Amino acid sequence: MTEKGPLSKETFLRIAENSGLGTDAPHLEDLYSYLNGLLPTLKAIETLDLAGLEPFMPSLREKE
Repeated sequence: MTEKGPLSKETFLRIAENSGLGTDAPHLEDLYSYLNGLLPTLKAIETLDLAGLEPFMPSLREKE
């Protein structure tokens, strides 16, 4: 795995291991690349002004 993007390889492997994934799993390289591509997109959420908005809390009641 290469050391590029907002998430370091070391951090990614630690998260994977703590999540129960084997650090030698063949799909981890693809997952690491995917997350490093996704994280900058999610960073845009920090720019949203949500002051004064109530959190969205969907009803968990069963419909009658």
